[in-house]
Amino acid sequence: MGKAPRLFDLCMVAIKDELLHGDDNNDILSVIYGLPSELFDCFLPHLPPLALHKLQENMPMDLRDDFESANDYKYNKKYRKRRRCGILDTAWRELYKIRWPGYGQQKQVDVWLNKHAETKCDSMVDWQQMYWEAHLQDCVDAVAETAWIPSYDGSIGEIRIPDAILEVIGCRVHLNKLTCNYLKFFYHCQQFGIYARYLRLPNVLCVAETCLLLQSSKLGSLDLQWIKSNDHVEGLCKLLNQNSDTLKSLEFIHCKLSPTFINAICDSLHMKGLKIHGIEHFSMKRSSFLLIDSSPIPVGLASFLTNGRSLRSLTLCDDQLGRNFARVIFNSLLDASASISILDLSENNVCDFRFSFSVSVEIIKLHTWIRQVIELITSAEFEVL
Repeated sequence: MGKAPRLFDLCMVAIKDELLHGDDNNDILSVIYGLPSELFDCFLPHLPPLALHKLQENMPMDLRDDFESANDYKYNKKYRKRRRCGILDTAWRELYKIRWPGYGQQKQVDVWLNKHAETKCDSMVDWQQMYWEAHLQDCVDAVAETAWIPSYDGSIGEIRIPDAILEVIGCRVHLNKLTCNYLKFFYHCQQFGIYARYLRLPNVLCVAETCLLLQSSKLGSLDLQWIKSNDHVEGLCKLLNQNSDTLKSLEFIHCKLSPTFINAICDSLHMKGLKIHGIEHFSMKRSSFLLIDSSPIPVGLASFLTNGRSLRSLTLCDDQLGRNFARVIFNSLLDASASISILDLSENNVCDFRFSFSVSVEIIKLHTWIRQVIELITSAEFEVL
């Protein structure tokens, strides 16, 4: 005869079932919030992500601040709040490591992200934010696979999320009970888009609908892949404009961009009401500029460089660039007031770009802000003086 289950385990199963039914149940939530502190602390690690999320998001503000065990009465309120956040954050950290073992352990969140109003704790790493951001990226990757199918012509938001992803957030035994909305991509964007700070998007998702799906996001970093057509650029520009006040890092990989595309992209990065942008890190790798006129670089890119007061790093790597292109890049940086520290022009056709070293020396002499240059990579062979 099998061992009888513990009362605690039975209660846990019942509570998880209630939390995962979909509709808010204020009765069960009030019971959970009323548990003694030591029991509540033991209870948290047993909750699946969806249940923990619901529990935390519906928690009354007074409990967020004041919930603590009786033994902590001697500590001030600020410490109690930090410790409570620590208990919840520890639960999210463990869920993150279980789902993505070994991934993101060294990831650090920039200070500017922690100043956002949605930050729940004072710590440098918000594990709840990291969890749902990574979850949304998994959803994006899965949805892209369906959207890439030539025969699919439906809405991106209506694409169903794979059962494996739904199960891992706690819906394993509830898949047949979930509403149709919960199975769709748009619902996950509505619920968890607010946690997205970094996303990797392929061209098939660079459409106007994506802007609507991610309208609650405050994106700080975007990696974009295979941008090649006018449709891709139009959708991308809307997304960039939507996040122009928060976007700090932008990377293009395997893209083919005409001057018109570049100009449109750079214009969409302007902060609202201003002619400057807040991009700190700009990168194009294994991409190409489709130059069709006599200009060595697109006008929009030159303007982007000269108006980039926040620009810290510029990477144009393996982009089939020539020495004239590199020359204008240097001249644009000379005209800029940016605090650039990294310039990477590696794996380009600039082997005859003899003057680049002297130009870099000139920049160092004329602009104190460039004294922090820590990397200047080109495929040319320079003679160190």
